[in-house]
Amino acid sequence: MTDFPPILTSEQAAELLQCSMPHIQGLARDGIIPGWRAPNGQWRFARDRLIQVVSEGVQS
Repeated sequence: MTDFPPILTSEQAAELLQCSMPHIQGLARDGIIPGWRAPNGQWRFARDRLIQVVSEGVQS
């Protein structure tokens, strides 16, 4: 897990969670996982928060 930077792109988050980029972006857009849009419009994710939420179980 420490191979990933503290702030992840959609591509890095998808790699970390072993799913597709569109899936990660959809989960973030729907508020299922925590993420935010950078000023350039790209999604960003806090690695530790993402790991915490997923390890606790995603609530839908």
